[in-house]
Amino acid sequence: MTTALTIRSVEIRAVDAPMDPPLRNSLNVIDRAPLVIAEIQTEQGPRGTAYAFAYAPSALGPLAALTRNIGAALIGRTVAPAALWDELQNGHRLLGAEGLVEMAISVLDMALWDALAKAARMPLARLLGGDLTPIPAYGSLRGWGAAMVAEEAGRYVATLGVKAVKFKLGAPRLADDLATVRAVREAVGDEVEILVDYNQGLDRPEALRRGLALQAEDVRWVEEPLHVTDDEGLAWLSNQLEMPVQGGENWWGVAGMARSLAARATDLCMPDVMKMGGVTGFLRGMALAGANRVPLSSHIFIEASAHLLSVSPNRHYLEHLDIAGALLKEPLVLRGGNAVIPDRPGLGLEWDENALQRHAANA
Repeated sequence: MTTALTIRSVEIRAVDAPMDPPLRNSLNVIDRAPLVIAEIQTEQGPRGTAYAFAYAPSALGPLAALTRNIGAALIGRTVAPAALWDELQNGHRLLGAEGLVEMAISVLDMALWDALAKAARMPLARLLGGDLTPIPAYGSLRGWGAAMVAEEAGRYVATLGVKAVKFKLGAPRLADDLATVRAVREAVGDEVEILVDYNQGLDRPEALRRGLALQAEDVRWVEEPLHVTDDEGLAWLSNQLEMPVQGGENWWGVAGMARSLAARATDLCMPDVMKMGGVTGFLRGMALAGANRVPLSSHIFIEASAHLLSVSPNRHYLEHLDIAGALLKEPLVLRGGNAVIPDRPGLGLEWDENALQRHAANA
């Protein structure tokens, strides 16, 4: 029997590394990867680690400080992720367990699960009852505009063997969006699925106009065409289109996912492990997706997502957009279009200490 683990210390580190190449969409260019890394040392030896993505350098300090403060209250506690998750969610109910609070809880939860799986000497996927079967992945492209996106798509398919690619749309003219889709189709051929993402950038009439045009180009999903809170509009749009509407990366927690699924706002879903509440929150959201028979993909956080998708009965795709790979000794491998779950205890995260020190941030 595995001895119960007790938390000795919680260390929070901040890094601000270049996003190379930058991630572009119709709204902005993300050229930095500000990460908060949590490391939970147990009295018994196993050390759990995970990371959160602050999105903007301005949020790195506040997220690091909040995670440090919440983590300090865990010292001396037993490593029991589900019980601690409920406690932390309830303890922040009046403040609101969304935004930076949910992100902080999530990274701590992921690190707790990592420690638990390391103590059991098995990958998290196996601890959760899954296996190490490779997970189908799509290439999530970073470029913008027909020429750049088409070149990147062709390279992704040729080198990593993905069977689907996703890219950002939202040019002022529909004709430019269609030109990008057609350029990508020419670059990848007819056997590769094309997925597009509007990052919540359209209003209802324009979403319908562009959606009808895109489905005529055999686009296989349109992601976040409307604001994430417009459940009524998303449900309306979904009913107008044959092409599936995808969403979920900006749901906050299990409650946010439940509201959207109840409204039938999306045909597909792709929750974000950091915004859902870590491993514990993602597992609870996975149960909702299963009960509603909605195919489930992941959003970034490729290392944790691969393990979680291994136990999803209705898994669809892992989004391959590598945020932390440059800071790891062994980044997640994509082979033949599938994410290979590492046969190492825990999440499989092994930090490159030199890289962490090189990009260390004072936060």
